Amino acid sequence: MKNEKLMREGSVADLLLKMSFPVILVMMVTVLYNLADVFFIGRFGDRFQLAAISLAGPVFSTVSAFNTLIGFGSCTACSIALGEGQEDLIKKFSAFALYASIGFGVLLGALILGGMPFLLPLLGTDGETAPYTEEYLRIVALGAPFMIASGALGNTVRADGDVKDAMIASMSGTLLNIALDPLFIAVFRWGCAGAALATVIGNVVSLLLLLRAVSRKKAFSLSVKEFTFRKEISLRVLGLGLPMAASTLLMSFSSAISNRLTVSYGNVAVAARSVAGKSAMLIPMIVMGLCMGVQPAVSYAYGCRNKARLRKIVFGVGAVCVAVAALMSAVFFFFREQFVAAFSSDEEIIALGKTMMLGTLLAVPVEGIYHMCSTFLQATGKVSFATLTSLLQKGLVFLPVLLLMERLFALNGIIFSNAVTTLISTVIALLLCRSWSRQMFSDAKG
Repeated sequence: MKNEKLMREGSVADLLLKMSFPVILVMMVTVLYNLADVFFIGRFGDRFQLAAISLAGPVFSTVSAFNTLIGFGSCTACSIALGEGQEDLIKKFSAFALYASIGFGVLLGALILGGMPFLLPLLGTDGETAPYTEEYLRIVALGAPFMIASGALGNTVRADGDVKDAMIASMSGTLLNIALDPLFIAVFRWGCAGAALATVIGNVVSLLLLLRAVSRKKAFSLSVKEFTFRKEISLRVLGLGLPMAASTLLMSFSSAISNRLTVSYGNVAVAARSVAGKSAMLIPMIVMGLCMGVQPAVSYAYGCRNKARLRKIVFGVGAVCVAVAALMSAVFFFFREQFVAAFSSDEEIIALGKTMMLGTLLAVPVEGIYHMCSTFLQATGKVSFATLTSLLQKGLVFLPVLLLMERLFALNGIIFSNAVTTLISTVIALLLCRSWSRQMFSDAKG
């Protein structure tokens, strides 16, 4: 494979430029897509539709969890197999990624549609937000197979270090989504339903481009003949993908709890949380992109049993993550009012959104270390530690902190609970990474 030399010998700067930078571009376009939804709903809808998008977030995240489960698992499995010289396994891993993701998508979509009467109250909807949340989720449910499959294959094709195909497919679908938003929301006045439909169409286009790209790669396969549920394939993929997927699922649950707490302070608070969250998500997404981009190189070094190479990549990328996050946090802090005001003209939402954005920014530089720890454990196949690390920030630490701080400080407790959670989670993650690095090659399977 043409990128094997880069993963084996490339400098940290080369890895970031050739592997992380394209992933960051995709992440930034994804942020723009999220911002476009909020912008057009905020400008051409109302505060109830804006709140509905936030309330539907946990279900949308659950759909994302399944493409993460399969996509990250298959990417890691393929990269480790490449480092170990077992290229024949890559065909089976990639075939499993496609067909398992479609199957999970059909099942999850059916569960969302069938469980709507129970789901809406659980998400914290009321008489004003429930109709909009329901119409958004119905379209997401129908598009779930395409959304999961496109995400899973997009991660899988990065396994050999070649991120170009994944970047082109993801950016094409997301840019189409962004282009359709003003048409569906502002012109056709379809509101939340238009935002959801644009998302599904974008994912269908991404999937078609990925299918074409994967079919041209000799090392990968989409043949149903290569698909198998044998445990050495299925459990390997699902086990390696479990940490990130479990994190996303727990985040969905935590978001639902947080939304329900926020709802008690009014729909303005829910809408402000949606706007502030979207406005401040660019920095964490870039940090995640830096880590995700080098993940195949970390897995490859682990497969080759090159501990010195591992340390060089992890420490180098970690330092870059902290520096980038700190610089961008400072910029967002000074211009947070302008960012929030760009998505809503409601004075109440702007005032509250500024404070919520501050709460999001406080611990973002530390979050760079946290994401690098999670990537290191995930990429080296330490499933138990990786799962625990992924769950810390999204629930195991977050939920107790959230409930305690809300009781003590009301809405301000909700706003600043994430910063406290990140600090605690990062300390624990560092301790887990230190423990694993000391004995990783004496217990390679983790």
